[in-house]
Amino acid sequence: MKRLSLWQETGISLTTAYNLYNNSAQYLGKDVMEAICSRYNIQPDILLKWIPAQELKDGD
Repeated sequence: MKRLSLWQETGISLTTAYNLYNNSAQYLGKDVMEAICSRYNIQPDILLKWIPAQELKDGD
């Protein structure tokens, strides 16, 4: 998906769309999550991945 498509289709800010495209590990606020899930009719678990704190420390 292109950044501009994400921005245009969801109504999130252009900066947020670019940030998500460039850094998929970025925190999604409630409003952004709701906009994406509503537009594409998906559940939030498709967008989220839990990474245990230890893995983050280890760099895995």
